[in-house]
Amino acid sequence: MRKQLLFITDGIFPHAVGGMQRHSALLLEKLAKANTLEIIVVHPHEQQVFPIELGIKEIKIPFKFDGFYLRKCWEYSKLVYDIIKRYPKAIIYAQGLSVLKGLPEFGNRVIVNPHGLEPFQSLTFSDRMKTLPLRLFEKYQFKHAARIVSLGGNLTKILHREIANGKNKVVVLPNAVNPGPLQARLFNDEKISLLFVGRFAFNKGINILMDAVRQLNNEGYLNRLQFNIVGKGPLYEQYIKEYNFPNVNFVGFADDDRLVSLYEENDLFVFHTLFEGMPTVVLEAMSASMPIIVTDTGATAELVDSDNGFLIETANVRALKWAIQRYYQLKPEEKKALSEKSYQKVVEKFTWEKVARQHLDLFDNFMA
Repeated sequence: MRKQLLFITDGIFPHAVGGMQRHSALLLEKLAKANTLEIIVVHPHEQQVFPIELGIKEIKIPFKFDGFYLRKCWEYSKLVYDIIKRYPKAIIYAQGLSVLKGLPEFGNRVIVNPHGLEPFQSLTFSDRMKTLPLRLFEKYQFKHAARIVSLGGNLTKILHREIANGKNKVVVLPNAVNPGPLQARLFNDEKISLLFVGRFAFNKGINILMDAVRQLNNEGYLNRLQFNIVGKGPLYEQYIKEYNFPNVNFVGFADDDRLVSLYEENDLFVFHTLFEGMPTVVLEAMSASMPIIVTDTGATAELVDSDNGFLIETANVRALKWAIQRYYQLKPEEKKALSEKSYQKVVEKFTWEKVARQHLDLFDNFMA
């Protein structure tokens, strides 16, 4: 008899947009195709999400996460609680704060994936105070759940620090992508194009990237570097007015097909984020064989090192500027080596095929 997996999430891509929602969609598809589990998915959408032929049972709880987020999470978890009681033998996989009510009753069969742990990476005292309620909710989950998923890197260190018996509870399961074939790239010595993809919010460090652009332009790189900045968000209008540089193109929102083209068309991916989990955009850029500049935060050190790019200090314009200049100065064969290593890393460690297999191994040994 197959084990039951009760997979509980606050949304599934494309019906809800976000890293965790995309993670739910891609992971569930791979788990279902393995055909070793009876999968029951609880989600807040009114419509059927997965094709019937995948064999996933969907329990729909039409629910809107508008208003005060934590209150909504608690209300949703009360509805989820009634469903959990109907599956007393199921392994429970909880995405984010989707499982709260009654957790001490059934925590011995709960695996929580908190993803980015952003509340534990706040930079200022003010931010730490604002995120205190979120940290308390997540620590409540950590206390009562049987396993906590880490995406790796610094996130594992945070969980070991925050959980009394963290080393026994924490399991590392990275984020992943579905890579296509290796991209054949041309490497130009005269001009390079740099790509950023992300939400226009404070934590993405776009202002620091723009400060680096300003300094590079003043030092003679204006006609050597083209920056393509993709995304929208609360700071979008402010930034397009404030950073009106001739070699910066604010692309705005780009759908998945457009993103694929942008990864292929640009030379170097730059992601100066201040705190993060394991960013999908970096994995997507790597799967398109792009060299990477990224800050050492969250689980980014699992993805990038000197073999495929530059892992730099956060909130450091000088370090960012140095990495861009260093890449520009590389010989074409050196750029090619970075490019191929990015792709190789993804194929070896970060495909959904491999990460789903790691999940299945966890479920096989869980509650044995």
